[in-house]
Parts: sequence; C-alpha cells; structure tokens
Amino acid sequence: MKKIVLAAALAALASGAQAPAQAQTPQPADWLTLHFSADLNKPADVAWERVGGNDWCAIAKYLDVKSCEVVSGKGELGSIRTINGTVVENVVARTKYSYTYAQPFTPIFYHGTMEVVPVSATTSRLVYTLIWNQNGYPDDKTRAEQREGRKVRFQAAVDKMAAAANAP
Repeated sequence: MKKIVLAAALAALASGAQAPAQAQTPQPADWLTLHFSADLNKPADVAWERVGGNDWCAIAKYLDVKSCEVVSGKGELGSIRTINGTVVENVVARTKYSYTYAQPFTPIFYHGTMEVVPVSATTSRLVYTLIWNQNGYPDDKTRAEQREGRKVRFQAAVDKMAAAANAP
C-alpha cells in the first residue's frame, strides 16, 4: 500500500502537479463594536421617516458621501446599494424601525445597524451600531485610525439625523 501511495505522489510530482495546499488556520476575530445614539423628541414613526429609514440611500446626506445608488431592491432584506461607486452593502436584517447592512467584500466583515427605538408615545431614540473584525487591518496603528475615524464620522452623522428628526 505504501508503495502505491509513494508511486502516486512521485507521479504527481513528475507531471508538475502540486500537492494540495495546507489549509491555514484563520486568525481569531477581534470584533470591535461602536454604539452611537441620540434622544429624539418625536415618536418612532415620525423619527424613522425623518432620518430616512424608508429611503435606503438617505444615509448619504448624513455621512456626506458623494453618491449612493440602490442597485437592487428597495431597502428590503437582500437589497444592495453602492456607496461612492465602490462600497457594496446589502441588507441582512430589517424591522419596522431598523435595518442592518453588511459589506460582504471587505476583509473586516463590516456591519452596521441603524434603528429608531420607541421610548414613549412622543419620544424615541436613534441608535447606530457598527461592528467589524479589526484583524482585517494590518497593524494597531491602522486599527486605531479606523476606529477613531469612524467615531468622529458616525457621531456627526447621528447628530445630523437627530437634528432632522427633532426639527419642528
């Protein structure tokens, strides 16, 4: 039996075939989660509409991106949008007052959730949550830059959404 296996291996080498690559053990994920929120003086129905929850590309005006295009769907589960023509996001979860999107083609397995949480009959709370695997970035410096940049950018976006929701 050993001779047959050895002969097969030698034949494969002689023909130029390569042995199967050893599977690499993936590095454990290093998940980072950021939460942003703002109190809203409007009921959830009104706030959700005002922050653009029913318009999947409304986020573009709050994040100051150059473009947002819905490529497929209308914001329901499975819909796809592109941000600035290169970032692909798809809806992976949806409720009456929330959506969660993923960026499936990134090494950081990035996800974001925007939601309006009813607090009372006349108030609500805007919550924006981001999560990603920091191991997709090459070093601690890049990880820190990405984290701090998102903190500034998304807090500014939440502040703009709160201003829109709270406007008279």
